Amino acid sequence: MALILSRRKISAKELRSLGWEKTGSRFDPGNFGRVYTHRDGWKISHCGHPTALWPYILEDPNGHMILTGAAFSNSPHRGTAWPTVASAVDFVSSRGGRHA
Repeated sequence: MALILSRRKISAKELRSLGWEKTGSRFDPGNFGRVYTHRDGWKISHCGHPTALWPYILEDPNGHMILTGAAFSNSPHRGTAWPTVASAVDFVSSRGGRHA
């Protein structure tokens, strides 16, 4: 199953309803460096670069980086980082929390 990588925004309420919570910041308390953790152990973090087009890093519960190739039924080691928190959340939701 292939996913569409949208640029849609996701609300804090929607994140919580899908099992995600903001767990901290990698760099500073500002807009960059956000970290979200899923109840099943997945993690999404911003790379910290203020002008990055694909800034979100998705890690599975084992700490392996999952790239966008996984969204297109390809290797999770191919592609780029994720364009939005919503696109990474949609990928994890489509897998039911299972590893890529």
